[in-house]
Formats: sequence, structure tokens, C-alpha cells
Amino acid sequence: MKKIQLIILLLTAMVAASCNKAERNGDLSINVGYAVNDADLVTDTLCYSNEAGNEFMITEIQWFISKMELQNEQGEWIALKHRDVGTATPDATSRIFYIDTNIPESQTLALAPIHIGRYTKLRFVFGLDEEYNKTGLFSDPPEANMFWPETLGGGYHYMKLNGRFVNAENELAPLNVHLGIGQNNSQTKFIHNHFTVELPIDLTISESTDNQIYICMIIDNWFHSPNLYDFNEWGSAIMQNQAAQQALKENGHDVFVLQNVENQNDIAMKKDDILKGFNGFMQKAAPKPHFWTWENVKQTLEQIKENNKKRS
Repeated sequence: MKKIQLIILLLTAMVAASCNKAERNGDLSINVGYAVNDADLVTDTLCYSNEAGNEFMITEIQWFISKMELQNEQGEWIALKHRDVGTATPDATSRIFYIDTNIPESQTLALAPIHIGRYTKLRFVFGLDEEYNKTGLFSDPPEANMFWPETLGGGYHYMKLNGRFVNAENELAPLNVHLGIGQNNSQTKFIHNHFTVELPIDLTISESTDNQIYICMIIDNWFHSPNLYDFNEWGSAIMQNQAAQQALKENGHDVFVLQNVENQNDIAMKKDDILKGFNGFMQKAAPKPHFWTWENVKQTLEQIKENNKKRS
């Protein structure tokens, strides 16, 4: 009898030890950044050009990623969700992340603890897939402000990338790269333009370390490969233009990259170099200090256009 009791005690201790080991988790945060032309994004400044030769600026980027997962060494995919839901079974909103350049805190995604160990891949859905992209999922802003019109398929934008560009008439025009559900040419079928991003990673989660991942959106990559994306060709309103949506979706294959701290420091240094060069040029060219802000660029371009007419 004593032997049986001893065996039971040993088995109980082994199970308890196994459970304790399985529950060893570590926190994880994902930091999101943006780069254009190998430097950190600078908003509200007309200082960029793409491969189609369009001069442009970015004013804001608002977007969703969802269904993030990490693959462990055993090949299992581990779902990532918001930290504030704890260990509860994830619903749709717990696995959807809204990111907004106007909301600094949204650039850091605080995730619920995951098991310690090594992970080799990260994947996520850019935007929202058919399972999650349902009208009315969000009732409060800012997420609710991302709604996609019911007549165009409903649900929500995947991304609003807004800015200005110098059009063929040498005027400053709106740049609204809005991605979401599209339609076929006969407008009889909705087309879902979300896509999955899968990135190799060498990540070890530990209990005592501030575990972090750095993801960067390379903005100019939206516009050049495999499709050269000319703002003059596609215009400023592409929500009903499936050809434009498809071109951007295909270009999204290399928009997202993982970075380490050294990469981020390099990009920040390049940003400083670009700003110094740009500001130096503008100080020489500007008729008064701080002239080159996007509010008066349009007026300046119109003056240039008028002067060109007079010369001709």
C-alpha cells in the first residue's frame, strides 16, 4: 500500500513539474517602423520620389495586421494576441492590431506571454481576411473610422496610406493608397486582397529578457516590383479599381522586413542625413525660414507653372 502511495506521489510530482515547465512564458513586444529610400519615414515633407518618377510626401499611414503567429522548432504555429486578453481564448479583436502613425503608442504591439524557447518564423495577414473582415466588428474610433463602404464589399480598409504627389500638371494632388476589398470588372463578385506575410526569424523567448521584434514597412516597395506603380496612371481614388489593388497586393511581397537594433540605428542615421541635405537645400532655395511646408508647396508649384507659361 505504501509503495502504491509513493508511486502516486512521484507521478503527481512529475506531472506538477511538467506543468510548471510548460507554463514558463515570456512577454513579447513588436515594434513597428517605416522607411522610405533607406531612411526613416519623415511625414508632411515633399522629399520622396518613386521609380516611376513621382515626387511625393506621406502624411499618415493607418493599417491592420491580424492572425500573427510564431513557429517554434517543432513546427507548431503559436497564435499571438493582445496582452490584455491574458490566456483567454482569442476572439477576432484579440488577434487584430490597428497601427496608426498618428498614434505613437500603436507602433508597439504588446503581446500576451508565449512559451519560452526558440522560434524560427513569423507570419501574419496584412489587412483582414474573410473570417475577420466583418462590418460592425469595431464600434469605436479609430478602428471604426477604417470602415469600407458596404457597396464595395463592407468590412474595413486594410490600409490608408495618405499623402500628396506632384501630378503630370505639376500640381500637388491627393495621394490616397487605400487597400481593401475589390470587385471584378462586371462588379458581380468581390475580391479579397489581403495577403499573408511569412518571414524567417531567429528568436529566443526567455522569461527574464525584454523580448522584442522590429518590423519595418518599406514604403517605396509598394510602388515598384513586380509592378511599376505610377501615381499619375492610377490616380488618387483606387477603392473601386481592382487592377490597382491587385498591383499593390503583388508589390506587397517584400514590403515588410524584420530588423535588429543595429539596422534601426543605421536607418535613423540615414534619415538624419536625408533631412540635413534636404533642409540645407531648402534653406538656400526658400525665400523665408520654414517656407517649405506642404501647406504652401501647391501655391509654389502653381507659381512655377505660371512662370513656365509666360516663358513659352
